[in-house]
Amino acid sequence: MTKRELFRAAMNGERTDRFCHLEQGFLPEAYERFRGEGAPGGGIVPDLFAPSAGDLFTCLNILKCGYIKPETYAVPPFETKTVEETDRYIIYTDGKGVTLKVSKASACTPQYLEFPIAGRADYYKHRDRFTAGRGGLRQSSAITAAVAGYSGDQDYAAPCTHMDGFFAFTREIMGVVNALYCYYDDPELMHMMLDDRVDLYIEAYTPILDAIKLDYAFIWEDMCFKNGPFISPALFREFCMPAYKRIISFLHDYGVKNIVVDSDGDVRLLLPLWLEAGVTSVLPFEVQAGMDIVEIGEAFPGLCIIGGINKYALMGGREAIDAELGRVLPAMARRGRYIASLDHWVPEYISFDSFNYYVEKVQSFRI
Repeated sequence: MTKRELFRAAMNGERTDRFCHLEQGFLPEAYERFRGEGAPGGGIVPDLFAPSAGDLFTCLNILKCGYIKPETYAVPPFETKTVEETDRYIIYTDGKGVTLKVSKASACTPQYLEFPIAGRADYYKHRDRFTAGRGGLRQSSAITAAVAGYSGDQDYAAPCTHMDGFFAFTREIMGVVNALYCYYDDPELMHMMLDDRVDLYIEAYTPILDAIKLDYAFIWEDMCFKNGPFISPALFREFCMPAYKRIISFLHDYGVKNIVVDSDGDVRLLLPLWLEAGVTSVLPFEVQAGMDIVEIGEAFPGLCIIGGINKYALMGGREAIDAELGRVLPAMARRGRYIASLDHWVPEYISFDSFNYYVEKVQSFRI
């Protein structure tokens, strides 16, 4: 079976003789290290939103997420401008209207300083930028190239949407604190923003789904931390659940049955709600947040699990890798509905020798 056939089989709960191996990505520093340690294709850092073969994914026979992502934020964009720059950092306002401080030393998380939406007045002022009605402007030559590159029987990537989820979107335009207060201080505004978001996704993805059959839909949320979700299950049910059901119904109408949600942290309280909404798979199941996919797999047999292999184990050499894979792979082989992956992007503190050993062990494992 090809990589994509293995992917679809795992999603559908079909039995195969080996695992599909997928990774979300490699941090830029990991590419730099791997290139210095002799990795094939290690000097090619891909645009994750454009088709590209010949990178580490292809060289190591790892399936890539084939994201097709129209512009779903501000159209027209806000003015991009530099506020301050030193040898150590740069402060600038991006096209979403967010002002952030970025270190020049590494690819660490930026410091977010200001957001375009603080409340109802700001949203009304900028609502046209963030809503449907500008469909043609949200498409681009890059979208056309992605559709063409991921069509047909190519086997290096599984083509999918890339939607920011319904918690993620409000956090991206309001910041975490304002978004959390909004659920209580202005629930009508929160419902309005989420309804607008679904309308926009339907408009933006209709021409894409008319042109290509996607393997799955990818929804990025990151709405949990080590101790659980940012919002309660009750708030999720009231605000996010209707939006999930609407967009998943739209995707089903186009034959997209596999729905993947990406959230770091401890996602256990949200898993039943995602499943109820129509989500079929979740990733990456961070081990450091207590995500034991052996236990979760038993509790949620219908869920397709992606990830859950402790990336920190790869720092410990081959013995530690063997122990971690021995913990995960046999149990997942018995269970099924599993796609092998680390529990986040590949970081720079893993050597290429260790990563390559991990890849060989995963791909040679027979079910």
